[in-house]
Amino acid sequence: MIGSGAGGGAFAWGLAEAGKKVIILEKGLPVAKLEENEDPVEGALRVINQYQPFRVSLALSTPAIPILYASCLGGSAAMNAGTCFRPPDHVIQKWREDGLEVFTPDYVDKLSRKLEEFLPIEPVSRDAMGKSGIIFERGIKALGFSGGPVKRNAAGCRGCGSCVIGCPLNAKKAPHLSFIPRVQALGGEVYTGANVERVEIEKGKVKGVRGTFMRGKMKGTKFKVTAPVVGLAAGAIWTPVILVKSGLRNPHIGRHLHLHPGVVAGAIFDEEIECWKGVPQSYYSDEYLHEGIIFLVGAVPPPIGGMLVPGCGIEHQRNMQEYIRFTDAGALISDTSEGRVRVMPGGLPLVSYKLLQSDIEKMRKALKILCQIYFAAGAKKVFPVHIGGLTLKSEKELDKIDTLFEKRKFMLGGSLHPLGTCRMGTSPENSVVNQFCEFHGIKGLFIVDGSVLPTSTAINPQQTIMTLALHASGSGLNI
Repeated sequence: MIGSGAGGGAFAWGLAEAGKKVIILEKGLPVAKLEENEDPVEGALRVINQYQPFRVSLALSTPAIPILYASCLGGSAAMNAGTCFRPPDHVIQKWREDGLEVFTPDYVDKLSRKLEEFLPIEPVSRDAMGKSGIIFERGIKALGFSGGPVKRNAAGCRGCGSCVIGCPLNAKKAPHLSFIPRVQALGGEVYTGANVERVEIEKGKVKGVRGTFMRGKMKGTKFKVTAPVVGLAAGAIWTPVILVKSGLRNPHIGRHLHLHPGVVAGAIFDEEIECWKGVPQSYYSDEYLHEGIIFLVGAVPPPIGGMLVPGCGIEHQRNMQEYIRFTDAGALISDTSEGRVRVMPGGLPLVSYKLLQSDIEKMRKALKILCQIYFAAGAKKVFPVHIGGLTLKSEKELDKIDTLFEKRKFMLGGSLHPLGTCRMGTSPENSVVNQFCEFHGIKGLFIVDGSVLPTSTAINPQQTIMTLALHASGSGLNI
């Protein structure tokens, strides 16, 4: 198993539970968690400096889009907010219409329930939600929108707000605290700092992998693993790189990149909020999910949130003095825009992305609705985040947002969910893997990360990726 994130962990777990011997190869290292009662800012700096878990790729686009992911044991799932949504029905229906007939409602429900029971996945409690979630809920209900507490793989969460830098209670059951310990208990092995450079193929069958230990005590040591099944889950940016370096050919490798882009709005209220307390993503609205938009509160601590507050110099300082009354939220867009991952000389990825006008219009609508939600909740000032800074003091000023999109100055954030670069489909003419996530024409090579998603998901894709990986592990048993 190459990679140990949401897909890699679930695929390894499925095989191990069926009695297979599993070896997990992770390029990153284990990441220490925050200590209980440790200052979150100091703890974050300690974790980041000591373990360097975060990575960024830049998509060449207008505007340019940074893509953030993690390289550590547990993958990006170790450093996210733990948000879990089932694959939306309308998305799965579209896959079936395109020939992926295996994903019937009953089958997807069976896989989802198995994951939800094992992890487990539960709604955020009122106590852990924090004031940011409660305020967002207030705005959602004032507008009559549908929504609710976010479900997460974090039973026992106390809402300390440290999810993205290491839960001090180990309440968030990311792969390194759920799937991987179970795999090890069943006899599996885990190697970190292991950089897989090539998948070995012979006569249409996978034979194993080769690589080099890049970090840790075995740094510089070459390794080889022989196996009849290889699961590849290096993420939508790096999985295509490994395939190309392995000499595999398919016209769709690296293409059809979706970035699940988003927009962000911040707000200042009269009441104290302390947005750094509570689950970062605790409440959502799916009122516009049928249009490919989901809204999520996304509160962050001052060192990060300060970048969302407009102004320069004295003006920014004045706004930051009100940060105790600040909160923010975002909207994610199910994009039809596509990009591509190419492999440069030296083996690094070159990412490009063409943002279509239809998705820009969707983001414009989403940003206006975000601001409406906060004004409905009682905000005195709302900041639609963009390059240059803008402050709205009433709903009557929402039309000012239009000028941001005309000048393409609307997106300061980036992408957390790159998808689609090795998509599923019915044949090599339209995809990289079949509906069981097995590479077309290569027996035993399974791709089990976000790269196999044939469309954007609208929702955070973590549970969808786990579901597909668990599904694929059933096919791996037959080899």
